[in-house]
Amino acid sequence: MLRGLYTAASGMNLQLSRQDAIANNLANINTVGYKKDEMVGAAFQEVLFLALKQRDVTPIGTLSLGVELEENYTQLTPGNLLTTENPLDLAITGDGYFLIDTPTGQYLTRNGHFSRDAEGYLVTTEGDYVLGENGPLQMAGEKIIIGEDGSIYLDGEFSGRLLIVSPVEEATLVKQGNTRFLAPGGWTRLASPIVNQGVLENSNVNPVEEMTKMIAVTRAYESNQKVIAVMDEVMNKIANELGRV
Repeated sequence: MLRGLYTAASGMNLQLSRQDAIANNLANINTVGYKKDEMVGAAFQEVLFLALKQRDVTPIGTLSLGVELEENYTQLTPGNLLTTENPLDLAITGDGYFLIDTPTGQYLTRNGHFSRDAEGYLVTTEGDYVLGENGPLQMAGEKIIIGEDGSIYLDGEFSGRLLIVSPVEEATLVKQGNTRFLAPGGWTRLASPIVNQGVLENSNVNPVEEMTKMIAVTRAYESNQKVIAVMDEVMNKIANELGRV
């Protein structure tokens, strides 16, 4: 009887984790460069049975032991492009990431909402340097033109080139915050990037899809909740009435 309670409780915990991910996705629906998160659950029975098998223990029966959170992964599909006409707003079409330098290290990002700091350097909204092929980019000019290949022209003069990179293994990217990624496997310079000036890449969150998921999660949570209520009622009858028979 207690096994049924644990099974339903594990289902509720999984749905709570999925609900948190969906809520975070919806909260960042308008965050430039945001990539949505997904939660995947796996049958806890499979995990337990594998552990028993490694110890040469043969399990009896096939009753489900519930589920547990198996993976939290980020969908890296591109978002829609938004035209802003701001010369320092940049978006990448296809593969590639901007490389930014922070006090804690270098990160990859698709968030191209940049500006100039007091010294004229191209920086993120957090004030971190955007890197070019020769280091931080100083944008000391009135007229800024950035070509599709990332080349920068200030008042008609070539000034440098954005460093657009590609992770060696995109599947190993580790999300840091909402729009930044660590590349544990390293990165390489992208030979032929496509950079759009005066454009931003919106998040890849589909609000209709996320709301549909939220409804499904709520129903699954309520179903497990009802199971626990039924099990509690049955256990109450066993404890208070079975002894009278």
